[in-house]
Parts: sequence; C-alpha cells; structure tokens
Amino acid sequence: MEKRPLVANDIVPVLHFDQCWHRGLHRFLEFPKKKCVLNPDGMTDLRKFRKIVGDHMSVMGDVPSTLFAIGTPEQIRSYVRDLVRDIGPQGLLLAPGCDAPVNTKPENMEAFSAAAHEFGKG
Repeated sequence: MEKRPLVANDIVPVLHFDQCWHRGLHRFLEFPKKKCVLNPDGMTDLRKFRKIVGDHMSVMGDVPSTLFAIGTPEQIRSYVRDLVRDIGPQGLLLAPGCDAPVNTKPENMEAFSAAAHEFGKG
C-alpha cells in the first residue's frame, strides 16, 4: 500500500500543541500552506502566531478555559469579540483553549456560542 501524506488525501491535520511555541512560530511556515490547523492549549499567543504565520495556517481556539469556569458571560463575549477582531474571522476556528473544563458555567458556554455567531461572520 502506497503511503501518502494526510494532505495529499484531502485530510486536514489538526495539530494540538501544548505549551508556549513563541520561539518556533516561524516553523509553522514549513507546513503546507492552508492545509493544516494549529490548536494550541492557551499558552501560545494567537496574535503573535497570526503576525508571524499570517494566513499560511488556520488556528483553532483559544478562549481560555479559566474564563469558562470562573469568568462571566460578558468576559467571554469581550474575549471572543477581541479575538475575532485581532486574528479572524477567516482562518479562525473558535474553540475553548485546549478544552472546555468540566466546571464550565452553562451561561458562559451560551455566551461563547452567542458571541461566535455575533462576531464570527466574515
């Protein structure tokens, strides 16, 4: 059986990278253009990522998990608004940073969904 890269089979790899990747952000330019998605865990600044990588790669995230657990709906809304303004809406897949914690307040998840619909239209 012939081995072919995922992107050659029209499969979009989602790269989940933990920790801070600021020193190596330029390395993401080595991936095939517009064929992969970076999903950081909240420690990599997406604004730095976008400044260096541009539209070469989409990014998934990165609303901090702590906001879902202890923040307010207005804090969630503001964070999503600012994130979309600064690095999206094209090339941004809104999601909790790493994952939504088990103690997410339901009203914060509702605020996240509402903000995504309000600000995520490109």
